Amino acid sequence: GMIQTELENLSLYFLDPESYCSIQQGIEKIRDHREKQIQEATEKLSQRIQQAHLVVEIQSRLKNIYSIYLKINRQNVSLEDLHDLIALRVITNTVEECYAVLGLVHSLWVPVAGRFKDYIALPKSNMYQSLHTTVIGPGGVPMEIQIRTKEMHHIAEYGIAAHWRYKEGKSADSADTFNERMAWLRQILEWQQDLRTTHEFVESLKIDLFDDEVYVFTPKGDLKKLPKGSSPIDFAYLIHTEVGNNCIGARVNKQIVPLDYELKSGDIVEIISSRSSSGPSMDWLRIAKTPAARNKIRAFLRKKNREANRERGKLLLERELEKFALTSEEQNLVNAKIAEFMEDNNYKTIDDLHVIIGEGRLTIRQFIGKVVPFEIRKRFQTRRKTETKKTAQTSGDGVIIQGATGLAVKLARCCTPIPGDKILGYVTLGKGITIHRLDCHNLTRLTQDEERLVEAEWDESYGRLYDAGLVIDALDRPKLLVDITNTVSNYGVSIRSVHAHSMMNDARIYLVISVKNKFELDNIFREIKKVSNVRNVRRGGIFGLR
Repeated sequence: GMIQTELENLSLYFLDPESYCSIQQGIEKIRDHREKQIQEATEKLSQRIQQAHLVVEIQSRLKNIYSIYLKINRQNVSLEDLHDLIALRVITNTVEECYAVLGLVHSLWVPVAGRFKDYIALPKSNMYQSLHTTVIGPGGVPMEIQIRTKEMHHIAEYGIAAHWRYKEGKSADSADTFNERMAWLRQILEWQQDLRTTHEFVESLKIDLFDDEVYVFTPKGDLKKLPKGSSPIDFAYLIHTEVGNNCIGARVNKQIVPLDYELKSGDIVEIISSRSSSGPSMDWLRIAKTPAARNKIRAFLRKKNREANRERGKLLLERELEKFALTSEEQNLVNAKIAEFMEDNNYKTIDDLHVIIGEGRLTIRQFIGKVVPFEIRKRFQTRRKTETKKTAQTSGDGVIIQGATGLAVKLARCCTPIPGDKILGYVTLGKGITIHRLDCHNLTRLTQDEERLVEAEWDESYGRLYDAGLVIDALDRPKLLVDITNTVSNYGVSIRSVHAHSMMNDARIYLVISVKNKFELDNIFREIKKVSNVRNVRRGGIFGLR
């Protein structure tokens, strides 16, 4: 534009005055001859455009000094050997007319291969748009021709900021847009003050100057615009949701690239998809840049997880209800209870209920307790106890497991269950069954996989001692540990291990003791709490005890 041309010429004048003056003098020598060529070309093009009934403005010029300076240095030639010094510019009213004029230009003069650029379809990062072509003009001299609309010309000549002001009032949001861009320009001025050198300022400006978008192509040549940093995943979802969901890879410029490849302007992107694809994963949310792609990925994952949880919840409920051997009348009663439960909890469909159960937000035992009448559950418990006597296995720890013949059974060390605790078994593949207290924090996590849970109860006739872990918090004092251990010993209970540590005035003591059952342990709890300075006693694990 005008500002750019003036800055470039002035910069050259001060940085390399000798070259500037040499080129200026050389231009003066050839000006008359070149201007005749320009006039001839202008008249010929004008006549051809008029025949096509198009109304345009044609501008002509010799290229500026700095532009010539670059050509001399790049091509390593003298001014006399340069031929493409003539330039015409055609200003049209519409984009369609730009391409129509391009066709007329190429019908008049032979275009130079490889010298056509379409910045209308693929704008520069600073929003510059124009058609550029080089043809063999009058006298066999190369001539550059630029074709653009009035609006594009205004941007090219005066910059995008001037164009915002030029456009002000033509749309409802133009004033807001103008103020946004002015705020950006003010930020640039602040950078200029903050950065130490002009070089740093220019480098920072290069990074930010309208560098928030990239323009890429489909294999068919369709132009697509994406935010900078976008990946093939963003491109795939821009094309269509199904293309994104079925994406298994990508080619950029005919080369296979990873899905986290960062797209660049001008890339030709081809998405490799497959109907058998398992769909997007959670990792895609980290890769995707556009909100649209991220939202579509989340929607797919929600739907995928929902379907898996629905199937899981349905299976759990069907299996649990089968255990009760319901009559037709009882089944109708349970169905009515389920419908009532769904209405009370705003579940619109049975699928919604299955999903909640499958997710573990509502355990199957909680749900059965709400929809299966007590009499039916009691009948089942009675029948199960009878069957348990026939099929149950009593482990060496005094735990009865129905249908678990041959499986190893052990007590969990994290919660140290003892007779009197409510318990539940968890099947660990290759390791047998581990018995946890129902209030064990680890069991809360494990109950999400309800298929591995087995009913367990204590054999009341089984007599043995069980290790129980205690955690005691107290205000530290001399002989505190002695008083606590004496209290336990006086109760006739063996101490298996002791570990204590203190910080400042606080003490924490870990005990593992041998007891018969929870009743005995509760009595010991009460006795320990009577010890001076003891603040709290609670159950703990027995990690580290061998």
